[in-house]
Amino acid sequence: MQIPNFYENRHYKLFVLIPVALLLISLYFIPQIQLDSSLRGGITITLQSNSTMDQRQLVSLIDAKIPDAESSVAQAPGGISITIAGNASVASAEASLLNAYSYYGNYTQARYVAAGASQALQSQPNNATLQAMLAGANANASSYLAQLNSSIKAEVAAASMLVPNAAYNGTSPESMLNAGKSVLSQANNAYEAKVIAALHSIVPFSTYSYQTVTATLSNYFLSQVFDIIIMSFVVVAIIVLFVFRNFIPSMTVVFGAANDLIIALGAMGIFGIPLGVASIGGLLMLIGYSIDTDILSAMKILKRHEGTPEERAYGTFKTGMTMTTTALIVFSILFIVSYVSFIPTYFEISGVVLAGLVGDILATWFGNVVLVLWYKKRKEHAR
Repeated sequence: MQIPNFYENRHYKLFVLIPVALLLISLYFIPQIQLDSSLRGGITITLQSNSTMDQRQLVSLIDAKIPDAESSVAQAPGGISITIAGNASVASAEASLLNAYSYYGNYTQARYVAAGASQALQSQPNNATLQAMLAGANANASSYLAQLNSSIKAEVAAASMLVPNAAYNGTSPESMLNAGKSVLSQANNAYEAKVIAALHSIVPFSTYSYQTVTATLSNYFLSQVFDIIIMSFVVVAIIVLFVFRNFIPSMTVVFGAANDLIIALGAMGIFGIPLGVASIGGLLMLIGYSIDTDILSAMKILKRHEGTPEERAYGTFKTGMTMTTTALIVFSILFIVSYVSFIPTYFEISGVVLAGLVGDILATWFGNVVLVLWYKKRKEHAR
């Protein structure tokens, strides 16, 4: 059945309220997105095992055995790959140790300033400026040393759940840091032993590998993700502005890509799809797809001359819907297969892209195209 050309409706501009409403709903749910272990820090264990246990049952057992594990399980070559959240005590201890290193750097700098002022006073013993500099540097050094000591004590306290008998007898700054490194190492080893013992009681395995992504490294990954997304929008905006040489159609293209991204993020918050390396890959794919459909529609409406602008907009709609329907079918198959086979990576990618494609239909054909069409008709009336 042929869909009538809804762009010929005299109230077609009201269609833009649909993507705007969807955008506002998505913004409400975005804060509910959870980060997976690749972005918040966590542990990946690969077990060499011939177990045929159901993966969902395995997730349930792991979460019951290891508090706050928030585990995910996937098939790996020759065995099983398990990802769990990082231990809160270890993460807190690591943060305290990083603070201690920062205070140690400040302490070293203050001692360097004090040594320089002290040496200069040997030739100018009555120089009031140097005397004040020395006094200030010594005071700073004492303050930083006290903060360094407090940070190591906080680290030991945080690790006490895993290392109850951790010894701390630091006197010099160097011995304080060495004690802190030792305590953190003991806490990591203790938690690894606890996790492996719990897994041994759930599933039989011969060997294993144990890898940790620290909270510090995951925060770096997260900051890089934001930088990549921001840079992609900047580059897209520059290229589109160069193509159209006009601000309004260029911004509608960028708005469409941003809208698709926000809608996909909102869907992740609604359906509990975690934000991680896999889902970020899906978001970047979505940006590229959205730019493709938005430029296609803008080019045909603004650059072509056959028929009326409404007819060109509708023709682009039919072409674009064919492309989107094909993509929806492909990613729906991937989504179903990954759900049945319990492959978290493909499940996250396909789930994000499917939500974004549905959002792209509404944002592009009831948002971007409407704005571009309104701009084109207003420009023609002005002549």
